[in-house]
Amino acid sequence: MTLRFCKKCKTLLEPHKKEGRNFLVCKNCGLSLDAENNSLITTEKIKHSPKRQKGFSKDEAVFASYKHVCKKCGYDKAEVIDMGIFYSDEDNLILLKCGKCGYSERVGRKVS
Repeated sequence: MTLRFCKKCKTLLEPHKKEGRNFLVCKNCGLSLDAENNSLITTEKIKHSPKRQKGFSKDEAVFASYKHVCKKCGYDKAEVIDMGIFYSDEDNLILLKCGKCGYSERVGRKVS
């Protein structure tokens, strides 16, 4: 069955079953249309769940290998992220992202 839209208000028609027959009903204006075929699927059962592949790391912070203590949670490893330069007269923007909580700290020249 294809998606159908209401002729009056242009919203999506929802499938409903009344007295063994299938109808398409608009929630906004109440327009009701007879469904073309009676093979309306209202629910679908998933036959199998996807399995996780072997060889993937269970650690969420795979790239957190730089030794740096997080100011927020105290975790001792961080991921180094180089954002590059935005203008030619700037230094590179380097961030240290905590491997546990995700808190990012800026590293580099401090301007006061």
